[in-house]
Amino acid sequence: MDQLRNYLSKHAIVARAGAALLYGILVAVAMNFFWKPGNIYSSGFNGLGQLISYFFSVNALPLVILIVNIPMTILAWAIISHRLAFFEIVAIACSSLFIDIIAAPVKPLISDPLMCAIFGGAINGFATGFALKNGVATGGLDIFEILGKRFWNIKVFPINIAFNSIIMVGSGLQHGWKYAFYSIIGIVVSAWMTSIAYTQQQQMQVMIVTNNKEQMVDSIQAHLRRGITVLDDASGGYLHDSKHVIFTVITLEERYELREAVHEADDKAFASMWKVDHTWGNFYEKQV
Repeated sequence: MDQLRNYLSKHAIVARAGAALLYGILVAVAMNFFWKPGNIYSSGFNGLGQLISYFFSVNALPLVILIVNIPMTILAWAIISHRLAFFEIVAIACSSLFIDIIAAPVKPLISDPLMCAIFGGAINGFATGFALKNGVATGGLDIFEILGKRFWNIKVFPINIAFNSIIMVGSGLQHGWKYAFYSIIGIVVSAWMTSIAYTQQQQMQVMIVTNNKEQMVDSIQAHLRRGITVLDDASGGYLHDSKHVIFTVITLEERYELREAVHEADDKAFASMWKVDHTWGNFYEKQV
């Protein structure tokens, strides 16, 4: 496991660049193969780019998407981190480039706008989640999410709703209200796929019952960078033997490492985990 971590650390730049490249390709496929043919609007700043392009008759959507994301990239560079801003602009540039060079098929793959919304949203959501999981922000509202969570420990869901509502109104005015509703479906599908792919933001509380307290604590801390709380003087209800109860909070993507750590320390330990809606305090999060 340590060798794998070292390998991934050494190749982090390559991994992030690859994630940015894949994000750009998938967003271009979603845009040119599904959203444009179905008159569907994306969420976030890509949707804002579509809105500006359509309303002002600017026949340069990739350039518009790039320009509207520049202010957020500057904000990320100044407040969050240079590395985040660099890979963000790489991801945005890749998406703009591939939207321009990946040509839409002459005959649309799907003519039904509802299917265009669903498939486009699914592809875009996976692309966004995969990029975030590899430490690549995709611009726009991602920066608001990071700022809100890091500095104020708040969720910016209402801001997202308000921002995307403006885009949906523009979609309805431009193409008709049924396309606005289709676009909303696409946004929901995209958000769902992002949450599936981006497991780092999903937190789980873990309870472990063990006889080997010291070994368990050492094993968990060797595998994960997590704080641990130990309750002593517990007892089993069947054998009435002495037990120790260990609590910690992990991200969903760390569950396999935790399972390995628990098994190494005590293969007879009992463990359970459940989803946590919110945490505050000194919870370590990987820096993007």
